Amino acid sequence: MAETLRSRVQQTVNRLLHPLGLHLARRDRVFNMSGLLTRAKLRGLAPATVIDVGASDGIWSLRARRHFPAAQFLLFEPLAERQPALQQLQKRHGFAIEPAVAGAAAGQAAFNVDPALDGSGVATAGTAGTRTVPQTTVDHAVDARNLRGPYMLKLDTHGYEIPVLDGATRVIAETELLIIEAYNFTLTPDCLRFHELCAWLESRGFRCCDLADPMRRPGDGVLWQMDLAFAPKDHPMFATNGYR
Repeated sequence: MAETLRSRVQQTVNRLLHPLGLHLARRDRVFNMSGLLTRAKLRGLAPATVIDVGASDGIWSLRARRHFPAAQFLLFEPLAERQPALQQLQKRHGFAIEPAVAGAAAGQAAFNVDPALDGSGVATAGTAGTRTVPQTTVDHAVDARNLRGPYMLKLDTHGYEIPVLDGATRVIAETELLIIEAYNFTLTPDCLRFHELCAWLESRGFRCCDLADPMRRPGDGVLWQMDLAFAPKDHPMFATNGYR
């Protein structure tokens, strides 16, 4: 009865909101990151460690912490401009900070710095105006801190996804959820478009289970990017092909 009443109230409110271009939805049914994390938790996800590659100022990790407060957090972010904010998170919440690019091997990487910072990423060969930053692997950074699994691994790496995953083979073996910003266009010569990324991960034991924050290109409205979530293909959610 309560569920029926709630549904009727929601339908009535949405009829009123429709002319304003607004829509009311339950948190676990919204296609944003909070909705994705809510749904993952409802399916029983309980990571011991959350790994945030391309952490920016830590805003995504703060959101994830609200859903998984018992987890430890490891944040990869090479930009010096982001370190003061990340150091504050380290003091307040105990986040571990790796001020480096995550890649396939330890060393250095050429990093293209966007004026707005958020569009920064590992540069392709021949790109002018790059900055040299340290590079390590997810496996090495996790092992050095003795961070235990199971893991949740998030990537916001602007076309550098495969090198990151190549350097995380041990961690991926204990990963319950991958969240990757995926693209409908080839941002770099080695970037996989979203359907190619799905195929690459399925060949390695992961299937797509959710999505969040689809973004359209402002000029023509074409799908540009989205966050895709992947779980091990032997997860019980994939045991049936039925709708219910």
